[in-house]
Amino acid sequence: MKRPFKYRFYPTEAQKKELLRTFGGVRKVYNLALDARTRAWSLPNPCSDLRPASRQPAQGHHSARP
Repeated sequence: MKRPFKYRFYPTEAQKKELLRTFGGVRKVYNLALDARTRAWSLPNPCSDLRPASRQPAQGHHSARP
């Protein structure tokens, strides 16, 4: 039988900022992909424009990291 595990961590202030930045970026990408899928389904022939989101080029991606 598999049992679930719960983990807890206490990030430092620098880690909290990095986590907020990371999750904010992930949320932005998810919402953009969801919007693209939603718009594609509203087209007259929705199946013709539904490419997997992972194959679509990123637009407007500007990373603060080197």
